Amino acid sequence: MTLAAFFYLRFNHQIIEGATNLPVQVTKIENCNYETITFLATYIIPLVCFDLDFNLDENRNLLMLFCVLFLIGWIYLKTNMFYTNPTLALMGFQIYKISTLKQEGIIVIVKGKAKKDDWLFCKHISDNIYYAKLQ
Repeated sequence: MTLAAFFYLRFNHQIIEGATNLPVQVTKIENCNYETITFLATYIIPLVCFDLDFNLDENRNLLMLFCVLFLIGWIYLKTNMFYTNPTLALMGFQIYKISTLKQEGIIVIVKGKAKKDDWLFCKHISDNIYYAKLQ
């Protein structure tokens, strides 16, 4: 829980409150919130619904559980799919694939609803992934 609070505060300080680029106008927009549901259906629900009849007191079983969770997290970071994290959806963020006059097919994480012709202040996170604020 402490680790989650640390990363939330770090995200809030570095990304949300950090400096942004000049605003860009959205010329094309596609809602990608379905990817959060895909994440839940693929990873979270099977882990929650899995019958944990093995004894977690045994070091081997506990080690295997942490290895699987670590591997899933590592794959999502390496494939830049971290933006599909369901926690972002719970906090009111929306995921869009947008095009602007200068770039096409970038992923933006926006708190609130964005639409075509909106102006966004974008901050680069990774590759083609940006955090954006509505103007």
